[in-house]
Amino acid sequence: MVARKLNRLVAEHPTLIRSKERHQTHHRPVLVIMDRNMDLITPIQHASTYQALIDDVLDHKANRVEFNVKPDAVTEEAAKRRGRIPPPVRKKLDIDPDVDPFYSRHKFNPFPEAIESNGAELQDVTAKEGQIRSKTSGAGAAEAAAAAGMAGPGGDSSDLATAVESLPMLLDRKKKLEVHTSILQAVMNEVAARDVPQFYELETSLATGAYKNDSAKAKKEVMELATDPTKGNVDDKVRLVIVYALSAAGNSADIDEVASEMKNSLETKGSTVGGEEGAPLLSENATRGTLSKEDHARLEMGLRAIDYLKKLRSMHMIPNINDVMQTEVSGGSGASGSDMLSSFMARATNQATGLLAKATDRLGTMLGKIHKHRATLVVENICEMRPNTEDDDYLYLDPRVKGDVDMATLRNTTRAPVREAIAFMIGGGCYGEYQNLQMVANERRHVTYGSTEIVDPCTFMSHLSKLV
Repeated sequence: MVARKLNRLVAEHPTLIRSKERHQTHHRPVLVIMDRNMDLITPIQHASTYQALIDDVLDHKANRVEFNVKPDAVTEEAAKRRGRIPPPVRKKLDIDPDVDPFYSRHKFNPFPEAIESNGAELQDVTAKEGQIRSKTSGAGAAEAAAAAGMAGPGGDSSDLATAVESLPMLLDRKKKLEVHTSILQAVMNEVAARDVPQFYELETSLATGAYKNDSAKAKKEVMELATDPTKGNVDDKVRLVIVYALSAAGNSADIDEVASEMKNSLETKGSTVGGEEGAPLLSENATRGTLSKEDHARLEMGLRAIDYLKKLRSMHMIPNINDVMQTEVSGGSGASGSDMLSSFMARATNQATGLLAKATDRLGTMLGKIHKHRATLVVENICEMRPNTEDDDYLYLDPRVKGDVDMATLRNTTRAPVREAIAFMIGGGCYGEYQNLQMVANERRHVTYGSTEIVDPCTFMSHLSKLV
């Protein structure tokens, strides 16, 4: 319905078609319209890449990131002397990939790689700043210049002027990197406190059909993680059970049992992780063995979402799990996941300080294989014009052609290669899906992503709960 209305709108527009006809060499983009129901797992499951994790575990909207940090030592000590617990400080930082080179380069990278790159770049910038400042201090100027590689044997004064002029740009780059250091630390705190890699690994195994021949093992592992009070917050556990419900690994009775055990565990044992980011220990106003009022409300919301998905299962409206994700070795190269992890561990051993050392213990499972999500597979099949795929099944409309396009006839004609694809998801989109679609982009093809709205996993879960 949406495709037909859009096709009619473009066809009847007084200028759109004519303007395109004037430029016959222009490569017309292919718009692929998809419905959210074809893949409900992607917007729910935990992420592993930098930008997607920011949106998942921090308060992120319109390129602004907000999170809580502990007050500095002086403020904390002063509050303790007055017999008070100092409240956390709310940080607000703006990040925009269009003006931030580091974010633009690493937003799609696995989180451990973003940590490593930030440390390396910050170290490099700090070293260059030190060289320039020592060069302009007067003491040992020639030696400092030679060491910096910015002056010739004679200590050319023009090189000194160039170095001084470059300092503001260098300091601006350093400031942007320090912003990312703060964000990486905040994400790391949440990821470590909630054991996000463990949820990510199990959800990915469920989504890729790793348990399709062993449903008992899937049920056992989901049950263990969902009922462990030391792992994850309420939302993490509910999202895991939702992925389990969407996979083919369990029947309705198993889903009911797992959801019931999760509910009983949370209500009797509570959760050692609060529902709000920045609260890595017990939820506010909660004690061990109980849930806060807010967490209890989130649990009820999650259970309603699970009930809705069970109805979809009963009506056979959930796609085959084998169609949702497809595994591909990272980056399309021959390196295995274990090779990537070994390489990261080796670098972490050599640079075992700060965030990188912490990431070594917690984030190993976030490196390795990349999985093509359902939207990525659909767009790739259509762009590559593969037979017996969505390229045959999807309704094909062309504003220049009256009525539906006959796919049998289209198959027998030579079609121009797709240079530009626009993937639009009717329903909630997410950064994980946007990032995954870039797997089919290359030097010959540009892929643009759009959706009704961009939502984080918890917001999408609340949408599902309202449909029951």
